[in-house]
Amino acid sequence: MKNDMRITYPLWQMAGIFIIMGFVLLVGYAATVNTFSDGGFGFEFSISGNSGILLNVMMVIVFLYLILFFYNIKKHNERMPKQKISMTTYKPQEYLEDDELFQDVTKQATKKVYTYFAWALPIMAVVYLMLPIGKMWMTVGVLLLAAGQYWIYYRTIKKFISSV
Repeated sequence: MKNDMRITYPLWQMAGIFIIMGFVLLVGYAATVNTFSDGGFGFEFSISGNSGILLNVMMVIVFLYLILFFYNIKKHNERMPKQKISMTTYKPQEYLEDDELFQDVTKQATKKVYTYFAWALPIMAVVYLMLPIGKMWMTVGVLLLAAGQYWIYYRTIKKFISSV
């Protein structure tokens, strides 16, 4: 279990979410939306100076993230051929269902995530309805919820693994 990437997979997902969040913030600050009288709309990006540098840095970060992510998946699949990580399945890769004990831990973690969303989504909806929050910050809020989901799942699994 020590080198099982399925345990750290939620951390990789969180890193990807934070990278996407960086792009959302960058585009949110560098773009303007123009609406037209005929009902259409268009985006206008003005990327110059600092935002241009940030965009280049973000692209390098994405490139490095993808290289490291796919390298670690390849390394995991070579080390653990019976617990391969596949990028073409709908089942979340972080599920640990090797035996009944891991199935139970996965079930507990999934329950915690479900409870988190059962409370967080209605609260977020009320906040968004009550406060004048822009689309960019709404998107950031949803991304933070997604990162929270992976954090709860990872923390639950990691707590179990460290106690075994």
